[in-house]
Amino acid sequence: MTEQILFRNVMKITEGSLEPFREAVRQAIEFVERNGPQIMVRTFIDEQEMRAVSFQLYRNCEDVLRHWEISDPHIRAVSKHCSVEKFEVYGNPSDEVAAGLSQFLSDGRGQIMNPLAGFTRFEQSHKSA
Repeated sequence: MTEQILFRNVMKITEGSLEPFREAVRQAIEFVERNGPQIMVRTFIDEQEMRAVSFQLYRNCEDVLRHWEISDPHIRAVSKHCSVEKFEVYGNPSDEVAAGLSQFLSDGRGQIMNPLAGFTRFEQSHKSA
């Protein structure tokens, strides 16, 4: 088992694809919220610049591989409406995860930042009656 890994994906939204991009992202996030292994997923959008940034936090590299396995149709649906400008990996990706990211790492869009120090704190959600 490996340690937590965080992805930051900066995407350029294709001209004329803002609404289809938004809908594909919403559907993808709804799917992974129900089925995916991520600890956290957040996507932010700058409509004026036609850019979006997605953060995904995983417990370990095994969870990254599981996400890719079950979410491929959703990843492809989002990818139809954007291009990846930068893909940053925070953590120590396994050989399998690094291989899955090789397209970004080999052409200069990807970067791996090794951990130095830190911790993760999770709060319990409280539901009111």
